[in-house]
Amino acid sequence: MDEEETIEAYAVTDSDIVNRVTSFLGIPFIIVFGWLNNKYVSIFSVGHNDHRLVVLYSGICPVLRNDKLRITGRMEYGGKVGVYGMLMKAYNIENLSTGDIYENI
Repeated sequence: MDEEETIEAYAVTDSDIVNRVTSFLGIPFIIVFGWLNNKYVSIFSVGHNDHRLVVLYSGICPVLRNDKLRITGRMEYGGKVGVYGMLMKAYNIENLSTGDIYENI
């Protein structure tokens, strides 16, 4: 399931944009001084093959319910992130309703 796939589908939910901590670098000196590295992840679902398909996009991708989308990414099993079944890790999303394009390089 590591091959690239492109689908066209309508969004079933609005996107939820989450600020996720990716790493921490600190120096312990009585208290810990340091900083966090963060990255944004967008999560939404689309109707695909008569099922809901969860889409993860590494970055900010505002999607509203009923937007028509063209999504390119890789299908994966969702067990690592707590999703039963398949999910798509997208790296290119084109919102055909608004004309916006979101791409990870």
